[in-house]
Amino acid sequence: MLVGFAAALITTFGLVELHDEILKASFEQRDIAIQSWVHGFAQPTFTEVMRGLSWIGSPFVLVPVVTLAAGLMWWLKRKDNAVLVAAAALGGVALDEVMKLHFKRLRPEVPWAFVHEHSFSFPSGHSVLAMVMYGVIVYKTYDKLSSMWARAALVVGAILMVLGIGVSRVYLGVHYPSDVAGGYFVGAVWLAAVIGSDMWVDAQRN
Repeated sequence: MLVGFAAALITTFGLVELHDEILKASFEQRDIAIQSWVHGFAQPTFTEVMRGLSWIGSPFVLVPVVTLAAGLMWWLKRKDNAVLVAAAALGGVALDEVMKLHFKRLRPEVPWAFVHEHSFSFPSGHSVLAMVMYGVIVYKTYDKLSSMWARAALVVGAILMVLGIGVSRVYLGVHYPSDVAGGYFVGAVWLAAVIGSDMWVDAQRN
């Protein structure tokens, strides 16, 4: 609870600072310019790839996957891992929703948007959960791989998925780049809190 509270304070302070910058006209212009630049790569095949990445990072995929993964771990008597996965996902969702309701930033209004959503925009929930869940996967899997090539592939693959999911939200027109950056920040802070707590529990047991 203390770690979660500290993570929430750090996240709130960091996002307040970022949000203050976003409100400046010069920052908003850069935000829009980057979004337009990303849209400049639009083509049918690339659009389908971006839709796929966005779908992978959506609640429609993550909720059942996390539920099944946590349930399977619990059934296999790996209760600590089950709690870790569930806490990571639920905490990420909670932080994202609280921040969205606090900042109440509206979605981008662009005529070329491929997807339309009606919730608030800042931070990007897809980016939060991508950072958290792929970070947990790397954390729990890295030491179990004996090959350095396998470890490198795991880390690079996770980084590419996190970046791909974030970029897809900008490409599809449902988020500003700063929304994605904010989501990465929230996810990174919460991921650090979850991993730190897990390492502390392991140290106390040993």
